[in-house]
Amino acid sequence: MDLFEKNMRCLEEYRPELFRKLVNFKPSKYTIIPTRHPKKYPNLLHIASDSIAYNPNDPFDTLLNELKRKIHLPVLNLFFGFGLGYELILMLQHFVDKESVYIVVDPELEPFYHAMRVVDYEAMIKDKRVFLLIGEDDKNMYLLLHDILMMRNLKFYVKAVNIIDNSLSIKLNTQYYKNVMAHLKDAIKNVLLHFGNDPWDSLIGIENTFVNINEIIQNPGIKDLKNKFENKPGIVVATGPSLNKNIELLRGLEDKAVICAADASLRVMKKYGLKPHLVTSLERVIATSKLFEGLTADDVKDVYLSACPVIRPETYANFPGERIIVYRNFATFKWLDIEKGILDIGPSSANMAFKILEFLGCNPIILIGQDLAFGENDVTHASGATFGEKEQQYYSIDILEVEGNFVPKIKTTGVWYQFLKFYEKDVANFKGKVVNATEGGAKIPGTEIMTFREAIDRYINGNIGVLDTIKKSLVYPSPEEIKFLREKMKSKVIEALEYADEVIFRLEKGKILTEKFTNEVIKKYEESGQVDSKLYEELFVELQKPLQIFSEMKFYEIFAHFVQSYFITSMVEINGVVGSDLPGYKKNFSTVALLDDMYLVMIKLIMAMKNSMLNMKRELEKYDS
Repeated sequence: MDLFEKNMRCLEEYRPELFRKLVNFKPSKYTIIPTRHPKKYPNLLHIASDSIAYNPNDPFDTLLNELKRKIHLPVLNLFFGFGLGYELILMLQHFVDKESVYIVVDPELEPFYHAMRVVDYEAMIKDKRVFLLIGEDDKNMYLLLHDILMMRNLKFYVKAVNIIDNSLSIKLNTQYYKNVMAHLKDAIKNVLLHFGNDPWDSLIGIENTFVNINEIIQNPGIKDLKNKFENKPGIVVATGPSLNKNIELLRGLEDKAVICAADASLRVMKKYGLKPHLVTSLERVIATSKLFEGLTADDVKDVYLSACPVIRPETYANFPGERIIVYRNFATFKWLDIEKGILDIGPSSANMAFKILEFLGCNPIILIGQDLAFGENDVTHASGATFGEKEQQYYSIDILEVEGNFVPKIKTTGVWYQFLKFYEKDVANFKGKVVNATEGGAKIPGTEIMTFREAIDRYINGNIGVLDTIKKSLVYPSPEEIKFLREKMKSKVIEALEYADEVIFRLEKGKILTEKFTNEVIKKYEESGQVDSKLYEELFVELQKPLQIFSEMKFYEIFAHFVQSYFITSMVEINGVVGSDLPGYKKNFSTVALLDDMYLVMIKLIMAMKNSMLNMKRELEKYDS
């Protein structure tokens, strides 16, 4: 069996998509030539430009020396160009960490084809740490890279990405790799956004959740509606300016499709005498409560507020109708252990509406009013929106241009762009059809574009008993269950408060050690240029021990949602230092300085969380008799 056949058999079993690309591939642009090395290592020649991929004398020695200069923390390794795979071979042999991944990006299939003919790659093909994104359109890179960065602890290393480039591939495909870098930056930004960008902002959501504990206990959860509308049409009603064009077409669809509106769309629909079945809400700020201000019980009769309980209690108070509890995929809700249903929800209420319809089993899902861009005359929202058609906050932030549904380019903002990227991910992972019937706005990759009239004619016909199904499916907790859950939560809070004190004590010990290291090691080095090696090594090991707290399941469940944005940012900075060109001592000195700050801030964060838990305890005790 020759090398190519052996590699192809392995590809067929372990990487069938790549196998299918290679089966009938015919090479035309490259050829293999020998190097001048005694072992005659193969080299890759690009015929038209007469350019080679590797040093003609000794490709491996040259590459290894270059990698040794470049690689300091071999965790997140991104290869631009496969060549004959020599860069990957050396990285797998010499630069390995327990967290390591090796991501190979190459727009061309042919170099990989030639590599399969001249090198035994069976072990590499089977290696789960290796991701081969070869022959992929650069437009797919955002989703592919995003999914990889969400794995394990890779998010901690986004400031220490190693770019290992094949010079020939870079020369021939410069624009492609520039596009990949742009997608990588978007992926990093959205991965970090997924975990939050400000712990104090996260605390607002946690404080609201704890104050809303009785709303959570007393109301049914979205879990009761799982797949209740399998393969039935669902409509997301967002509040973009194009909603004015087709909102009237919702009339008569009340029993033919599940209508799920973003919170800001409810008042717009009311203006037209329309109602959704479900209305989503997830913003933690007081302004969101204004969206429901002045609504009457008749206005929201048979409308279910399907909110995440991170919203302000005033938002619940202003909605005079039924509730369904919807959890986001936050550790806090797992810690509560009051099952309601957890969804992977993006950052906007319209993103949330999409995920709810997906959870309900809807297919297709039709989007209207989802512009994610400025409309004509730079309007931001549909007429009738609570804060007007030109919401001023959107004019004071960076303006971007993206591809439009009906125009080559359209203006958007950084915030809307983030919503769009979450849609791109959610649509790609959705197993059904998504129709963008927005009739304006930004293009959401993966959706089918048509008018709302066309979507109705094609996908919406008979009655499906929406309201009856919702009412029959929801299970309301009994008085006995409500009482039991309140007592259970009081016990959990007491236990959590005790654990918080233990965490603070351990973090304070870490802070004492970082201060000791600063005073007895760093300052003495700065004064004399000398280091007490024994003290240095002992302290450096001891002061990192409190980091074990962050891998404890109890810490994850109680505190992760609150502190994770700060913790991830801190670990990104620390790993950025470890992966830098600083000399050994200086790296560790910088690491200690970062840990010193982190321990201090974490102590303050846990203390703040304690206060929030005490507030929840008081809410629960209001019902003590």
